[in-house]
Amino acid sequence: MIVSLLKFDGSLDSLRRAIEMCGGFDKLRRDDRVLIKPNNCFRHRITPPYGMVTTSKIIDGIVRLLLEYGCKDISIGEGAIIDLLDDLKPYTRKGFKGTGIDKVAQRHNVKLIDFNEGPFVDMDLEGEKVQVAKAALDAGFLINVPVLKTHFQTRISMGFKNLKGCLSKASKKKFHNTNRLDFLICLLNESIKSDLILIDGIYMLEKGPETLVGKAYRKDIIIAGTDVFNCDTVGASVLGIDPSQVGYLREYAKRHNRSFDIRNIPIKGEDIESCKESLQWQFEPDKELLAPANISGLKSPSPGQTLCCGCAATLALALSIFGKDNPNMDFGDARLYYGKELYAENDAKNVFLYGNCGIKSNKSLQNAVRIEGCPPTLTTTLIVLMRGLLSKPRALKLLLIRAVKLMGIKLGIYSETFPGWDRYRLKEFDETHFWLRK
Repeated sequence: MIVSLLKFDGSLDSLRRAIEMCGGFDKLRRDDRVLIKPNNCFRHRITPPYGMVTTSKIIDGIVRLLLEYGCKDISIGEGAIIDLLDDLKPYTRKGFKGTGIDKVAQRHNVKLIDFNEGPFVDMDLEGEKVQVAKAALDAGFLINVPVLKTHFQTRISMGFKNLKGCLSKASKKKFHNTNRLDFLICLLNESIKSDLILIDGIYMLEKGPETLVGKAYRKDIIIAGTDVFNCDTVGASVLGIDPSQVGYLREYAKRHNRSFDIRNIPIKGEDIESCKESLQWQFEPDKELLAPANISGLKSPSPGQTLCCGCAATLALALSIFGKDNPNMDFGDARLYYGKELYAENDAKNVFLYGNCGIKSNKSLQNAVRIEGCPPTLTTTLIVLMRGLLSKPRALKLLLIRAVKLMGIKLGIYSETFPGWDRYRLKEFDETHFWLRK
């Protein structure tokens, strides 16, 4: 099954060629119920979206081509995980608005579906009971539109992992709580078939999936095909990551006798060797988030591969804020543990256990400060860290100031930047790829 690997020049013709070269619409019927599934884990307008979420530029192009083909029943669906600012409003809808996808829907009169709102269909993934959005299962033609990015937990996040957004919120958590994440992602892709995969590579993201930690680069490529395994294998190779080391690809290869030899995949367009990068997928929170603020004495090591996206996103924002509010401070020998793979050292004294998994993994520590939640809220995390590491007067002052700033962000009257975000003012990062001009 052919994979298109093309340079994207910004035109509709460029996208059309990518789809035509891989036979992307060969099985599409004009009366099909078409569902477009972007990766829209967008949290808030302050967060740079580059390389983190599917561009509305690509979604707009796909819708235009579907309408040109004669399709009339087109929907765009997603189920986002959390809102970083503890906002109870429907965050999938906020994500659609924050990335301009709502403008695409309005412009072309297509439907937006929040998978979190249901209805759901019960599904058994070899003994694991989960709920899948009915809209995803009812689609006559599913177009899977992930981003070209790395992931601290699964090494890459592309076509396979993008379908996890079709699960109910409880089922998403279950995927992580069972210690079988890769296996379940594999099974999910056997149950939900992607008819066309189109990896949006206008930008690519290192140390993803968030730009709070990750670093985006302009890439301007499209990877398209009708086989999700081939597309993800090519995508991983482009990022410089060995696809055989991606857990869910390895599971799928074993179950379906697939090869990781890139020479066995017919690729049309660009020479893959000329497109390859060498991106990193692991990160260490203390080095990535605290070191830029010259903070010492708070050890926050690499989370391994058992810290889920929900906990990681909230933790990343909390540490970014904490570092920005407390530059040049030394906290002696404080430790922060999370996920299922980090265990407190015997001599550790000032210990924080973040999230229910981190607490459970270190339940023998009686004196540790616990930050409970699945995931903990941003407010709870900041309160516990500031109370535990700062003097009472300083903690109270900063919490009051921070509360005002967070309210200002929610109301849209205050914006905030963090170290490393200045690069997104460069010309190569074009916000009109997301917030489309009318």
